[in-house]
Amino acid sequence: MEVLEGLPPQAEVRFAHQPSWPLEYKIGQVAELLTDDGFMVYLAEGEQVGYLPGQVTESLGWSR
Repeated sequence: MEVLEGLPPQAEVRFAHQPSWPLEYKIGQVAELLTDDGFMVYLAEGEQVGYLPGQVTESLGWSR
């Protein structure tokens, strides 16, 4: 939550996956759970958008 604070509220959130074969996905379902460690939010993988743009791959340090 802190990581997303201050970003434009209209920004689309996506999920980057697999550093060796970088793909991007839309966010699917969201699950909320209260545990002994506190409140947890889980973001499930949604629809695959395609390959992760090279600029994002580099920003994440996933470049080969």
